Amino acid sequence: MNFILLGKRIRDERLLLRLTLEQVAERIDKSINFVGQIERGEGKPSIETLVDIANALGTTVDSLLRENLIAHEDNAIREITTLLYSMDDRGKDFILDVVKRHNFHYNEYIDKQGGE
Repeated sequence: MNFILLGKRIRDERLLLRLTLEQVAERIDKSINFVGQIERGEGKPSIETLVDIANALGTTVDSLLRENLIAHEDNAIREITTLLYSMDDRGKDFILDVVKRHNFHYNEYIDKQGGE
């Protein structure tokens, strides 16, 4: 388990909701210091605490663990995923459009190369 990735994801979710460390700590009945340690990857939350954090942030545990779930994939996929999490919906839609267009033209190119 990569606790640094987990902490970053928790922090990103908290900031997206414009919550303070204190507000999250109150919601999960833990100290501000402990929540800060979790966000920095220094604290290791129990499953119960992780569920409490997910509930406090209005998300799911699997969403918070997403980066850890794709740990078997290469670094490029992880980096792209991390960048996408930091984007708003317009940015994500733009990137998706770029990738789709690239994929379409790339496949056309490959088909032409194979046909010669």
